Amino acid sequence: MSASKNYTPTNGYTEIVKPGEMGITKLHFGILRLTSEATFFDHSDDTEVALIALGGDCTLLVGHNGNKANGILGERPDVFHGEACIAYVPHHTTYEILAGESGIEIAVCKVPSHSESATVILEAGEAVGEDKTHLRISENVFSDDLEASTNAPTIPAKAEAICFHRFLDGNGDVTFDIAHSTETIRVQLYHNDVFVVSENDNVVALTSEGSGYQLWVQPNL
Repeated sequence: MSASKNYTPTNGYTEIVKPGEMGITKLHFGILRLTSEATFFDHSDDTEVALIALGGDCTLLVGHNGNKANGILGERPDVFHGEACIAYVPHHTTYEILAGESGIEIAVCKVPSHSESATVILEAGEAVGEDKTHLRISENVFSDDLEASTNAPTIPAKAEAICFHRFLDGNGDVTFDIAHSTETIRVQLYHNDVFVVSENDNVVALTSEGSGYQLWVQPNL
């Protein structure tokens, strides 16, 4: 069953959704906020990790055995000014994030993986082949009072998804019509809401009021 949670911006890492919650079986989703020059260290364990820079910049250091990489992640002040920089970290790999002077906010997405892939650090707008990663990441930015039903993201049948919402001035809402079993359910979401679409549901319409942003995450089937 599709459901939502609200994220309260908090320094450090906040886990919002994990497998076994809200109808999700594969995806993890959280947000990392670091102040100026703060650091964060983690291990990908049995998952592939996607790091999506929402705002600010950082230095990313990835290192495990022969799979080492480093680079700058983040080129925009916030989600309404430019496209995201994204990094993909393979399983059983350490990674460290060193925030820049303006700090950094990162969406952290994970999915189970044992693929022997290499670390990928993308610049803004740069893409990676779908066969190179186990996560599908996409962004939508829409203007005030946009009827977006015809532009609603296509959620494949039997595929779960997580969507993070943000509004330009903190005010606004987005309405989803969700096909669930034999009925259609209407869900209204607000600033910093995280919306989960279970593998048994489908988005059939989307309407927004307010200048908004959406980050969509799905397993790459």
